[in-house]
Amino acid sequence: MTERATEYIQSIKAKCRDCYLCLRSCPVKAIRLEPGKGRHELHTSVIDQRCILDGRCVQVCPQKAKRPRLNIDRVQAMLAAGDPVAVSLAPSFPSVFAVDPFLVPAALRRLGFAYVQETAIGAELVAREHQKLAQQSNRTFITSSCPAIVNLIQCHYPEARCLLAPIVSPMIAHGRYLKRILPDHKVVFIGPCIAKMQEAEAGALAGAVDAVLTFEELAEWLDQQNIVLDELEPGGFDGITPHWARLFAVDGGTLRTAALDTDALSQQTQIVSGLDKCKEMIEHLLMQPDELPRLIEMVACEGGCIAGPSNPSLDQALLRRRRVLKYAETRAQAAGSDFENRALLSEADLSRSYEDWSISLPEPDEGTIRAILAKSGKYSAEDELNCRSCGYNSCREKAVAVFRGWADPEMCLPYMRERAESMSNKVVSSTPNAIFVVNADGIVIDINPAAERVFRTTKADAINRHVSDFMSPEIFARVMETGEILRDDVSFPHLNYAARRTVFREDSQRVTIALLADCTEEKHHLETVQKMRWQTLDKAQGVINKQMEVAQKIAGLLGETTAETKVLLTQLMRVMRDEDSESG
Repeated sequence: MTERATEYIQSIKAKCRDCYLCLRSCPVKAIRLEPGKGRHELHTSVIDQRCILDGRCVQVCPQKAKRPRLNIDRVQAMLAAGDPVAVSLAPSFPSVFAVDPFLVPAALRRLGFAYVQETAIGAELVAREHQKLAQQSNRTFITSSCPAIVNLIQCHYPEARCLLAPIVSPMIAHGRYLKRILPDHKVVFIGPCIAKMQEAEAGALAGAVDAVLTFEELAEWLDQQNIVLDELEPGGFDGITPHWARLFAVDGGTLRTAALDTDALSQQTQIVSGLDKCKEMIEHLLMQPDELPRLIEMVACEGGCIAGPSNPSLDQALLRRRRVLKYAETRAQAAGSDFENRALLSEADLSRSYEDWSISLPEPDEGTIRAILAKSGKYSAEDELNCRSCGYNSCREKAVAVFRGWADPEMCLPYMRERAESMSNKVVSSTPNAIFVVNADGIVIDINPAAERVFRTTKADAINRHVSDFMSPEIFARVMETGEILRDDVSFPHLNYAARRTVFREDSQRVTIALLADCTEEKHHLETVQKMRWQTLDKAQGVINKQMEVAQKIAGLLGETTAETKVLLTQLMRVMRDEDSESG
């Protein structure tokens, strides 16, 4: 088995944020969950050895956290080195740019490419080989032009390799042709397909194409160089001109180019478009080997290559298809019947073989599966809902992925919802705050255990009664009408209960909710403190009054004593004066 190159699709962890849409969308479950820096942070990454590079994860990611490997620097380096570089332009190119198709080769020459030719040349060669195969063999064959289908079979259905036509894709056929007629040129393929990158580097196919660019990269490159297609003069393609092979870009194009029956009711040929349908067909082919079509055209993208993962066009598929068909019809009428270099075309090597790229994976026993299922609340077959919200087809398939280290055991929507509801119920049930839920008519529709204790009732008795039976209803009506959040202090003397009440509206259910935080003890404490304060003030006033009485009594006594002293001193002074007068 040839070692497969990796990281054709890259994951940007900083942008990957808890949606897991790539996992749910991946047709072969080639996505794993990896822990991030945060406690509950998970990111997705590609399991390279299982990936078929269909690019669906790139297309569906809303955060642009998945992207194909970029090759533009490599191609620009080729041009900067002075090497002549030829372009093989995929047949789907008219679907990308809503302009005159001949403006595209003009733009490519402006970027520095020396030789520009349509990959449809290789598609014509490949179509002829498929035609021969269908006419000369009694076996059933699957067309081999779509590399994602080839990867699907080599990675996941290796026993179906014998069904693949032993013919290279149009890109490889054209690359080999260009190498033969332009031996000094590098060859760059430009198209909408990520899988082409791996095909160009895989084993015996390597060397036909030196680099692969996506149409997205081409569009970005033109923007960087300020090249506006509408402002250019139309140019032409180099070398020989293909005929109906330009139809390879749409489903049915291979059969049409090979002049085979494309009738939907044909028993000799069949067109299968889209990976899910292709998987079903491969499984059917393996189970029912008799009475099968002679040639089955399979393409991974629904509608053909015009729906490739790296086609930047935002137009509807119908418009993209119409542009390709119009271009193919117009050019087929203008093209001549003679091919230059026909000898070189006939000498092109179009054969290939296939490998078993499947990987051996550990399988858990039944006990391990049951233990993993139990981690997400699944203890019996009835608990296995198989809702596919996790991205896997069944709970048991997800358990196997957990065993292999690809999934998180608790990433289960019903389990997480049940756990969240259980946690919410525990909080509501255990909180000491009384909770009332009241509808728009003021009818109680729910209370919690704390409310039952405080209001000395039962939930069954409280439900369907008007809230006025328990407390003033005015605040509920106001909140329901205005949507305000209101707070007040309420007392229920008959219940020996006081609370700080918060009332708010829950819009999704059209209810108002009252939370009553018990402050009875606090109120009692405040009342006690207030009583002690007044008692203290009363006592202080009494002391002041008594002090005033004492002061007044003291003042009275002091007044009497002072008067007596004055009289005595006056008499003494008079006596002393009289004695002085007599002696003098």
